[in-house]
Amino acid sequence: MSVIDEKKDIDSPCVGVCQYNDEEVCQGCFRTSDEITAWFDMTNEEKSQVIQLIPSRMEELF
Repeated sequence: MSVIDEKKDIDSPCVGVCQYNDEEVCQGCFRTSDEITAWFDMTNEEKSQVIQLIPSRMEELF
């Protein structure tokens, strides 16, 4: 598997609702603006780490 293929395995959690709170966390996908910007350059391991943070971020905001 090439590096490019490896980076495409995990889909973005984007739901098309791009609204940021004061901490720069998107209220649609619960990623930071930096994570969103870097998503397509992240490895699957990095993407998985971000995905694992989403539930706790959701709890903090709701």
